[in-house]
Amino acid sequence: MDFRPLHANELPALRRYVERNPFRMADNSLGFLLMWRPYAHTAHAEAEGCLILRTAYGGKTRFAYPIHPDADQDAELRALAAVEAWCVSEGVPLILGSVPAERLPLLTRRYGRDMAISNPRTWRDYLYNLSDFVDYPGRRFAGQRNHVSKFRRAYPQALYRPMTAADVPAVNDFLREYAARQYAKNSFLAKEELHATETLLSMFDDLSQVGGLMEVDGKIAAITVGEVIGDTLIVHVEKALVGYEGIYPAIAQAFATAMQRPGLDYINREDDAGDCGLRKSKLQYNPIRLVDKYAVTPRRVIEELEAPPELITDRLLIKPVPDADVHPYGRLARDLDRNRYWGWDWRAAWTGEGDPRDAWFLEIARTDFAKRIELDLGLYLGDTLVGECVFHNFTYDNTVELGVRLLPEHEHHGYATEAMRAMADYALCYWGLEKVVAKCYRDNLPSKKMLLASGLRPDHEDDTFFHFSRTAKN
Repeated sequence: MDFRPLHANELPALRRYVERNPFRMADNSLGFLLMWRPYAHTAHAEAEGCLILRTAYGGKTRFAYPIHPDADQDAELRALAAVEAWCVSEGVPLILGSVPAERLPLLTRRYGRDMAISNPRTWRDYLYNLSDFVDYPGRRFAGQRNHVSKFRRAYPQALYRPMTAADVPAVNDFLREYAARQYAKNSFLAKEELHATETLLSMFDDLSQVGGLMEVDGKIAAITVGEVIGDTLIVHVEKALVGYEGIYPAIAQAFATAMQRPGLDYINREDDAGDCGLRKSKLQYNPIRLVDKYAVTPRRVIEELEAPPELITDRLLIKPVPDADVHPYGRLARDLDRNRYWGWDWRAAWTGEGDPRDAWFLEIARTDFAKRIELDLGLYLGDTLVGECVFHNFTYDNTVELGVRLLPEHEHHGYATEAMRAMADYALCYWGLEKVVAKCYRDNLPSKKMLLASGLRPDHEDDTFFHFSRTAKN
């Protein structure tokens, strides 16, 4: 995947991904992405027909749950696999954000072996029935009705009208007047929001935004801006000048009334960002529910290992290679005939002059484990190193790839088969993984025979490899 910084002029082309999104989250809207793009350092990529968003703030890299135009779960899972592979290759921990509640069971099945789940209260969007804002019905909305009545009595000349791009200069003048109170909050987020509002207005038509103005005596006293995503009106901005009692519920009602149409049933007024005053205000409008937005952090099993394990079979011991065996390990690692089938040519990694020391190969193995890239272990018959066992390509969906190679003098004794079976058992039973995989070159028939004898089953093949697998079910 090729992640690129998300530039404002790219957003209109991304509308096809979000315009029918069914999850009713503000995060999946162009206005939200534009407004918080600088703060979140948003980058984007496309994979498997999905939009992938990556953010970097608070010292962490996060990935939004993949956004497919039709919410296709199979495509979302394929896109997740691409994100997982990118994280492994780049050494970046996988943290998923903006995960809708509807997709949490899917991720639990995928990552359920070990995953952290959080759903911070400050992230949750407030969702309302649009019709409640049109009518403010019943006792629950008596306060809003009273405030609107006071506003109408005090300002009978007040006029609501839809906002257009032609209004943007006048709205910017309104924002400058409003800014005195907003900046007085001395809040970084408040200042960021005000700047983000100006940016949003500059792309009002380009991002298919909708909005309205409340004018009193020809002067803008309040504004609101949002966008329609699926069956939901996402309200990005709602601001009013002080001194006009009741103007907030008045413009909220007028906006909802103007936006009425078949199939538009809900209003999302976004989260409260942990602002107690804002929370109280949003709750007073009687949300039908809060839209949960989960963060999911799965962990690969290799990240949990404090030290390399030891595996015991009937004849063999699988354990870390000690310094005392650096020379036989080096001989195995530099064997070019075996590397032809191993898939790694050390000559491509060696940057020094001449040939590397045997210790260099052992240092690579230990560094790979220290970085939790892969786990390289020695295969022993008594005190004699006979080969190497490797667990690599640990994936977030609880799969690991296995490999075994032997020194030439220890072939034809069934050691590789015995070791491969033990590795698969350990990964599936002790680690609790879902699947182990292995592969061999098509012309490496002894390895194919060994993999079948160890209990792995043919999975698929391509022009280069035969692929094998075994799951927790077999």
